[in-house]
Amino acid sequence: MILLVDAGNTRIKWGRLEGFPEGVPLIEQGAWPTADVARLGADWAARFGPRFVTDEKARRAVVACVAGDAVRAALGACLRALGFAVHWVASQPHGHGLDNRYQPPESLGVDRYAALVGAARRFQRDCVVVSVGTAMTADMLTAKGEFLGGCIVPGPDLMRGALSAGTAGVGLQAGGWQDFPRTTGSAVDTGVALALAGVVDGMRARLAAHQGLIETARPAVILTGGGRSWLMPRLGGVVIEVDALVLEGLAWIARDLACVD
Repeated sequence: MILLVDAGNTRIKWGRLEGFPEGVPLIEQGAWPTADVARLGADWAARFGPRFVTDEKARRAVVACVAGDAVRAALGACLRALGFAVHWVASQPHGHGLDNRYQPPESLGVDRYAALVGAARRFQRDCVVVSVGTAMTADMLTAKGEFLGGCIVPGPDLMRGALSAGTAGVGLQAGGWQDFPRTTGSAVDTGVALALAGVVDGMRARLAAHQGLIETARPAVILTGGGRSWLMPRLGGVVIEVDALVLEGLAWIARDLACVD
């Protein structure tokens, strides 16, 4: 059994993988609050316990962790206690279908790296890979698997929180999108959505220019992350939503590492 783990700042997402009959199918998925990582091992033990008794194959975990050293240590301890051999993913300059142009390549966050691997292997097209979570990333990827670079900005909740904390009169008022915002809440929510969309449009324009595409042929957006509902309605052109792109990338990495017997 292969356990794929995407440990982010807010949530730890995981998926269970059993072979590769066609593509990279995940048999089961779940999520857990990162702040409660100490109890995750008990949840996995209860969930997978019967398999541990009957399955004599070695258990392996392929993990991308951006949540800091303390979470990494706690996560590694609980995986080892459950009998998993752990492979910690690190960003590489080349491999898994990706040519990573970041400087230095190993400084690219492993969640972005895995998402780019997933997009490169599945879509094989010029695209901007956008993940909306605690932060939002918008990364330019060519059809040949070249990662040209990208942006990191605060996600929607961080933007709203910064306005609330840094001003006297904005606060955290509900508002939602409005074409003509006339309340403080709608002014904030509309502004956040437009700001995020502007970053994506900027990356699309740069990728199109680099690839010599005509102005009307905007590259596709591969959209993932738990906060993407803020952004989806504001994007035109081809937008493809993927629920768990980091886990999909980890599955491709697991296959390349010959983790499946």
